[in-house]
Amino acid sequence: MENTLVSEKLSNGNTINYQIINGTAYHEETCQEVINILERARNNKSRIRVFYGDSTTGRDWHEENDIIGTIGRSTGNIKIPLLVKSSSSYGGGGLLDHCIVKITIDKMVVYEHNNYDLGYLVIEESDTEGYPYSVLIDSEIHANFESLKKAENYILFLKGERNKI
Repeated sequence: MENTLVSEKLSNGNTINYQIINGTAYHEETCQEVINILERARNNKSRIRVFYGDSTTGRDWHEENDIIGTIGRSTGNIKIPLLVKSSSSYGGGGLLDHCIVKITIDKMVVYEHNNYDLGYLVIEESDTEGYPYSVLIDSEIHANFESLKKAENYILFLKGERNKI
């Protein structure tokens, strides 16, 4: 794999440094294992799910949107990896590849940060009208639900055992 470095100066004055692997520009802080998985997924057109978080601590950010798709890449001089929603899509959002703390393919974990931390998840009864169940993460209310089943499904979603809320 070719590995060259390139910098991009943004209009806000900041600079992003990339490592170019097989023509794709990955953030300089993206670990090699994540790059290898993303490159394989791009070449194989595998549908993946990414879990974003703090790449230093391994703490998951519990993102719910724009986390499932296939890997493409942008056009232009610096071709960053994109997460393309479906095979009929023409583009997608840029991956925060240096913030990936876990990757699954078909709900199977193919990468997990050494210190991956989802937090402590629990369901409790709620006083919120119409939403009798709450999902708490580390004792903080994260979301409320209309039924116990929806709260349970949400926890399975956050864990990566389910790809729909």
